[in-house]
Amino acid sequence: MARPEAMRLFDIPAHLPFLDCLAAGVLLLHGDDGGAGRADPEALSRATLLLPTRRSARALREAFLRLAVAQPARGAGGPGRPEDADRAMLLPRMRALAGLSTEDADELALPVLLDLPPAVEPLRRQSVLTGFVMRLPQRHGGPATPEQAWGLAGALATLLDEIALEERDLGMLATVSPELFADRWLDRLARLVPEEHARHWQITLTFLRGVVAQWNAWLREQGLLDVGVRRVKALQAQAEAWERDPPAHWVIAAGIGVGGTIPAAAALLEVVAQLPRGAVVLHGVDRRTRGEVWDAIKNAPTHPFCSQARLLEDLAAEQDRIRTWPGCERVSHRAAPERRAELFGMALRPPEGMSAWTRREPDHWRPGLDGLSLLTAPDAQQEAVAIALLLREALEDPRARAALVTPDRDLARRVSAELARHGIVADDSAGEPLSETPAGAFLRLVARMVAERFAPVPLLSVLKHPLCAGGMERGAWLAAARLLERRVLRGPRPAPGVEGLRDATSAVLRGERDAEALAQANALLEALARALGGFTALEDAPARPPGDLLAAHLAAAEALAATETEPGGLRLYAGEEGEPLACHLAALAPAFAELPPIAPSAYPALFDAALAGVAARSVRASKGRDGGPHPRVEILGLLEARLLSFDRVVLGALDESVWPLATDPGPWMSRPMRKAFGLPEPEARIGRVCADFLLTACAAPTAVLTRAAKRGGSPTVPARWLTRIETFLAGQGGLALPASPAAAWAARLDQPARVAPCERPAPRPPLAARPEELSLSDVATLLADPYAIYARRVLKLFPLDPLDADVGRAEYGTLVHAALARFIRRLDDARAWPGEAAARQWFAEAAEAALAQAGAPPSLAAFWRPRLARIGDFVVAQEAPRRAANAIRRSLVEAEGRLALARRGDRAVTLIARADRIDEQADGRLAVVDYKTGKLPKAAAVEDGSQPQLPLEAAMALRGAFRGLPPRPVERLEYWRVSGGPDAGEVQGVRAGAAEVEELAERSLAAAAALAERFLLRGDTTFPSHPHPGRPSRSGDYDHLARVAEWAGAEDAGAEGSGGAP
Repeated sequence: MARPEAMRLFDIPAHLPFLDCLAAGVLLLHGDDGGAGRADPEALSRATLLLPTRRSARALREAFLRLAVAQPARGAGGPGRPEDADRAMLLPRMRALAGLSTEDADELALPVLLDLPPAVEPLRRQSVLTGFVMRLPQRHGGPATPEQAWGLAGALATLLDEIALEERDLGMLATVSPELFADRWLDRLARLVPEEHARHWQITLTFLRGVVAQWNAWLREQGLLDVGVRRVKALQAQAEAWERDPPAHWVIAAGIGVGGTIPAAAALLEVVAQLPRGAVVLHGVDRRTRGEVWDAIKNAPTHPFCSQARLLEDLAAEQDRIRTWPGCERVSHRAAPERRAELFGMALRPPEGMSAWTRREPDHWRPGLDGLSLLTAPDAQQEAVAIALLLREALEDPRARAALVTPDRDLARRVSAELARHGIVADDSAGEPLSETPAGAFLRLVARMVAERFAPVPLLSVLKHPLCAGGMERGAWLAAARLLERRVLRGPRPAPGVEGLRDATSAVLRGERDAEALAQANALLEALARALGGFTALEDAPARPPGDLLAAHLAAAEALAATETEPGGLRLYAGEEGEPLACHLAALAPAFAELPPIAPSAYPALFDAALAGVAARSVRASKGRDGGPHPRVEILGLLEARLLSFDRVVLGALDESVWPLATDPGPWMSRPMRKAFGLPEPEARIGRVCADFLLTACAAPTAVLTRAAKRGGSPTVPARWLTRIETFLAGQGGLALPASPAAAWAARLDQPARVAPCERPAPRPPLAARPEELSLSDVATLLADPYAIYARRVLKLFPLDPLDADVGRAEYGTLVHAALARFIRRLDDARAWPGEAAARQWFAEAAEAALAQAGAPPSLAAFWRPRLARIGDFVVAQEAPRRAANAIRRSLVEAEGRLALARRGDRAVTLIARADRIDEQADGRLAVVDYKTGKLPKAAAVEDGSQPQLPLEAAMALRGAFRGLPPRPVERLEYWRVSGGPDAGEVQGVRAGAAEVEELAERSLAAAAALAERFLLRGDTTFPSHPHPGRPSRSGDYDHLARVAEWAGAEDAGAEGSGGAP
């Protein structure tokens, strides 16, 4: 039991810069009365400071430096510059607990830890546990895939650490060997899973018993300790060593306990506080809350002072016995408003203290709003823009330091990009996920490419990656990749595998008789196959050890990364992310060796899971700019920001489910089980995060709280702390958080003084560049969107087929037309009607031949066959009465025709067509038929010339423009809808009767001739985009080139603005 009167417990108030105060106090303790770093250097260098994170240890070194140079500049009203320092300072030893990692514990305990077995490597532990978890049957909640097992093993490792660190039922740790530890807690767990708990948890318990037994046996066999057990042992050993032999130098534990303290760490703090030359320095102790409200805080895990209250209870210390740290008065000139911490504490009170809200004291609370503001942006991007502007503005003061503190990595990346826009590279504490670095992404893409059997999208993601060269010169490789993309990979997917790519390449390029392109593409495919070696087939392959798959994967990636002159490994692991990636992969190789064999198809997802959660420090936020991070701007996570202070701090993404994150008890224990077992509530994380929020916001002279009204396109809810603060202020005479002007700055940043959208494009190409032929579809396009004809026929721009395109409507239409053409030709050749049964058989054979010619995938062919059969029934039903009565003399299918449409001088325009079908009837008259697999054109569109195809075919037939067909009257125009759906087909007549058809045909031909004369035979005519709003183009392939979205909106707005004019 601690003796409170013998303990040195101190506090640094929340409104003061913690580390500067700490450094000043340490110098005082070592004889620096002047406050300028003139402490006894030898004694100071022997002191030990325990801090919560490595970043706080680095920041404390900077605080000592500021104090060392502060004396010469104090008369100037602020801290001095490093160049003002006239001597060096020997700093104390600083040890960071940093989440109580094994390495940090080793740094603490000195020789006393030499007797402890080493801790198991975390990756190796997760691999071994993954193998155990994979044995749980899927019907009992076991994982369906290895990557799921990897995730469950990670959660199990976390649970094992929690149990060890919280020392549940482990007062016997000193006498019980670590390997018996799990058996004891499992015995207790068994009593917590009685009949009333779900059967799922009964199964979980049974499985846990088996897994932990196997895990302990494995640890004994390897001579290792679990990570959590060794951490506790290390801290206990250090506490015992200092208690038994107190050090002669100062030992100061500072800032520990803000986010909760495990029992072993609390015991260490108790020992430190009672050392003859020891001290525990707390941060932001709430000295105003007392009595039942303070007691309630101890039982409110979501409250920011809950961890603090519990720590003081463990130390048997009262708030009155905590003294202010002696260095605080040295840096009072950098303090934030003291009333702000009091304001936040009142707003965040538990329900037992809410009665204090009824007191209206606006004058008392108004000073707490000094330097505090709220920014609400419309979305996450605008929030990032505004934050970047706030940080940039802070740098106008050459001594100011600014930071963004947020748990939202997406916001951090956005702000980093926006700061680069201002020429600022921010030091992002979280770094960059290894999986998202260029090399990490390349490794993942290689595995995904092989797993998806070289499908076009993953294949090109690898081939065009900056790290990929396949042993060739990079320029030649990239040229070959682009050729393969344009000529082979666009459109339907080739057959799987490298062989499928070779076959598709040969089929396309040999057909085009392009030997040079074929050789270029084949060289790339040969290099690809050679680099991949045995890492080419993951589908339907027998199970293989993950370690072998990893080795083959890395060998393939290194071979793909090689150039003619540089080895792949040197390129792959170069750069600032290369070393951490190489180290992680080096640790992953022996870890994967512990896993049982898996299906190779599951390997890419397992590799992704093994790479997730690992970060590499990076300054690529510079977006290509030279130089390192700015020395006065940082982007921090919550843990990294702990104890740090800045002149301006922005607390970003204050929205529920972001700050704080939603709580989750994990897959291995339910909330009731955790509570009964004595583990911390999942909601305790909210309290820790709230403490970080409060202390960070209170320590900065200027603090800006930001949130987005929408995130990811969905409305957000303000963080609960922000809501509490706003609600409390509203009850104090209508006080409110001041609005930050940065939201308005962000809105104006990219807004020009005057918006001048482009005009509707109307190019005027020279007459010689204008086409001299028009297809029937070109006529309709020229009428609706002349710019599209300009882009296609003058500029020769053609839309690229999509990558890995689905074989869909267009291919189905081509297939149906081909089947109908084969069938009608066979009917024509037969001369006599064969009967309906034989005709159906003929159509089925025509359909199969068309399917074979199209090369339709088997799955798609199976889907199309029933539709084709229904089309066959419909067509036979239409043909039977006509053919049986000999009403059709012959039928021309896919008939080609040409007709001189217009002439001016020595320049002429020719109309070209391919008619689906023209029937010559027994009386010599013609019937023109057009097949449609989609919707039929409306009769009004045909009559007004918007859909002129069928009437123009009639006009050409009237003039004998089709090959093999002399001029004849046209009796009928018909559309046949042949979709093959439940309503298989429909015949829609446009006009009947030779005179009626001729009138429509001549009118349509005259309109087409006028269009041709206007646009193609005159050099002064422009090609405007969409000149008739009521006649939209059938295809918008060129709308982006014409910038339709820009000028159309402006024209619409102008039309609306003048709509009321007479």
